[in-house]
Amino acid sequence: MEAHSAEDFVKAYVVIASPGEILYSALGHAALRLECSAYGLDYIYSYEGEDTRDNILRFFAGKLLMRVSAVPTKEYLRPYSKEGRGVVAYELDLPIRVKQRLWQQMDERVLESPVPYDYMNRGCAISVSRWIREAVDADSLSFAPWPKKFLRTRKEMGYDSIRNEWTNFVLTTITSGDAEYDGLPYAERITVPAELLEVLQGAAYGHHPLLEGKPVVMLIKKHEVGTPLVSPLYVTLLILLMALCNLYFHCRYVRWLLWGGQFLVSLFITYLVVLSDLPCTQWNWLLVPFNPVPLVLWHWRERISIPYAIVCVLWIMGMMACPHVIVTPAHCVLVMAMAVASLELSPLCSSLEKWMGSMINGTER
Repeated sequence: MEAHSAEDFVKAYVVIASPGEILYSALGHAALRLECSAYGLDYIYSYEGEDTRDNILRFFAGKLLMRVSAVPTKEYLRPYSKEGRGVVAYELDLPIRVKQRLWQQMDERVLESPVPYDYMNRGCAISVSRWIREAVDADSLSFAPWPKKFLRTRKEMGYDSIRNEWTNFVLTTITSGDAEYDGLPYAERITVPAELLEVLQGAAYGHHPLLEGKPVVMLIKKHEVGTPLVSPLYVTLLILLMALCNLYFHCRYVRWLLWGGQFLVSLFITYLVVLSDLPCTQWNWLLVPFNPVPLVLWHWRERISIPYAIVCVLWIMGMMACPHVIVTPAHCVLVMAMAVASLELSPLCSSLEKWMGSMINGTER
């Protein structure tokens, strides 16, 4: 600092990357950029987890680790450039002593041991917010009135920010813990990078806005996140149609497909709730209709099929009466398909078949 008395010889930025097409990039990413051109230093600091694509089983087991990493800015931007995602930096208007303290704290975090992967409590947006607040004197940092959406839970705000229907459907299927935390301060409810930016743009350090100057466009966004041509609702409607057709035609392959799919989904959800350490999987309302009991009791399928169908219908009625954040229309249609599929081997089908046969015979006569 003695050799460089200028206030800007260290620059600090909040870096926001636009959402991507891949599941884990659906909300975008937030990080810190610290730059000192006098010494040729330019790094991006962010919480980075192990690559989900190469560790999908460990991810669902909740065994992935994450840690703070310091990556040269040019190297950090490379994968975002390949994906066509935009990256914009917003400079923090902070005194030099605060920026130095922030850099020192980030270097100390890089040396810390990895921690369990927790995208809810150690996500990118909330982490960047905490890092800034810890480096800045809390009494000198003030926020604008918080938007009304912060009255909602963190999970609700996160789901509302996902535009891709399939991504939303998958996430609402595997992550289900309430994560309400109504008692948390508003500053601890920041989940999405776009929300972090909105909050920081309304924040002030002393009597100056926290963010200064024009944003620095590091990468230009090449395309928006697309909406799939086939939505989850259309797929589940097709499954329901198959179940309805099979109710009369009795194709054993369709029966195996529907019941086998139900069994696999039930095992997966049961594993997440009972055995996995993945955050936000403590409870899942899909356990009620999607559970392994119908397949475990397959020997008594004709006795349990109608009760199982009734449970599914009651579940749908309950979700319609009291909508839950993790339940989408596609989930309800899928449960209805399972209810219809359960009737395929029930006495109801035999009665229906006899009735249809008597009607046909009567017509022929």
